[in-house]
Amino acid sequence: MKFLIAALCILISESVFASCVITSPLKSKVGTPIPMVKGEQHLTLNCDLALPHIFHFPRNFVNKAVLYRLEADASKTDAYKTNSPTPNHSGTASFETASSEKESAGRNSLEAPTLTPPIELPSARQAYILPIGAASYILKVDAQFARALYPSLSTVPDFHAFNTIHTLTLSAFAGFCFALAIYVGVLGNSMRSFGFYSYSFYVASAAIFFLLQEGIFYALLPNIQFLNSVQLSVLFAGLTIFASLRFLDQLLDFKAMLKKWQRSTLHGLSLIILVLVSVQLVLSSDVSMMVNKVMSKLTLVIMAGILSAILYAAYHKVHCAKLVLLGVSTIMLAMLARFYLKDYSPFLQRYGLIIAVTIEALIFAFAAAQKVKKLDDDRMAAFKRAATDPLCHILNRDGWEGAAKILLDEFNHHGGFITLMFIDVDNFKRINDSFGHQSGDDVLRIISKILKGQCREQDVVGRLGGDEFVVLSYCHSCSQSKRLVKRIQHRFSDLVIQTLNAQIPVSASVGGLIIDMPCSDLEALLDQADTLMYEQKKAHQSAMTQPI
Repeated sequence: MKFLIAALCILISESVFASCVITSPLKSKVGTPIPMVKGEQHLTLNCDLALPHIFHFPRNFVNKAVLYRLEADASKTDAYKTNSPTPNHSGTASFETASSEKESAGRNSLEAPTLTPPIELPSARQAYILPIGAASYILKVDAQFARALYPSLSTVPDFHAFNTIHTLTLSAFAGFCFALAIYVGVLGNSMRSFGFYSYSFYVASAAIFFLLQEGIFYALLPNIQFLNSVQLSVLFAGLTIFASLRFLDQLLDFKAMLKKWQRSTLHGLSLIILVLVSVQLVLSSDVSMMVNKVMSKLTLVIMAGILSAILYAAYHKVHCAKLVLLGVSTIMLAMLARFYLKDYSPFLQRYGLIIAVTIEALIFAFAAAQKVKKLDDDRMAAFKRAATDPLCHILNRDGWEGAAKILLDEFNHHGGFITLMFIDVDNFKRINDSFGHQSGDDVLRIISKILKGQCREQDVVGRLGGDEFVVLSYCHSCSQSKRLVKRIQHRFSDLVIQTLNAQIPVSASVGGLIIDMPCSDLEALLDQADTLMYEQKKAHQSAMTQPI
């Protein structure tokens, strides 16, 4: 109970004696937005602190800001305040020059108070340590453009906790985005696809944009003022939009899905954005803000077009369209939360969009991986169609030669034994003539199944054409090779095949070639196996013609 009472007293005392009020140009508490104009302006603060506090605000539109403590007696300080800038009718800071000699003389007669700068902290935000006690401060701000300033006052532990969370959140976000960019970039390199490079460019640009907006780069390199410029932020915002459209164009195949004028319009608008953000980079901040407004409107048009295309693609079940729709929906929900969750969850209001971009980037990376897999599957299917015999469903001549050369290269590199078998069906023309071509086709299909059943999965089985089949096997011993040849020869020595029309006695001659010396001439090996096959065929014919 004593602990609770003590804690309550501390909280009450801190709330009473830890206050900071802005008295000029508008009287308000620290924590409320203060309208700023472009250029230099002053804010006056009166603080009464029981504990050291941190006065801080975002620096994403501030060229330079310095906080001074007023060291003077009360009368001089009050006189100085009466001559500080006053708000005009629009509520923004106004700096009026002396319009009469009397006013000028009155001001010159005042002894200006001593301005002592407080300690500035290295941080992503502009931050100053305010000591204990009552004091007045002058904040000199040079704003890049007109925008509201959101100053905050936090205890030292609270600020360090906030700064740590802020830095870790942005660092994790950036690291994750750059890792995804590299991962998908490697995928794009393997596929030689510009669309996947666009994803990497999009994710990297988004990460850099948020790091610039949140002041992380400026905190690391405070001497490079350009890192805090609005021109640089606008540039990476435009690059993000341009790259995201290029990526989605490739991922969802807008070229095949959209009409030519629709796709050309989207790409034309993105090119306009790219030109505008590139040109504004060397112009003034005023021009950059105008470009930013134009870019915002063009972005809305592009987003509407992209969303329509995604919905159309999802309706027609285009590959990955539903994943892309999920990612885009996440961004839209985050943008709504940015406006409506300010009082409910300040963390989500501040970092919701960054988290949404992270989720979207992950979803898009998964979609890109799925796209790569589909392209690989399509290419493999096309290769199989081109390399497979349509009747027997084993490799055709081109497919078999390609696979055989790979196996032969492995043999030449590691050694062992290569077994090449050339199989020719005996009197196949008689089968066609006696039982019909349909039965002949059935015989060829069954023979191919027998060969696949007798061979291992890694053996290369193919049909050269007609009734000629070949098998190439990489064995580790001569006895293994001999057993394979004998097994195949025995299987085709006395065979009866059941077709739909009849039972057909079938035999085949098998020429088995076994080598253990490196050889890269596949045609020469085929000729040798073919010769051995004909020798066996002649032996069969001689055996059949001999009298019983």
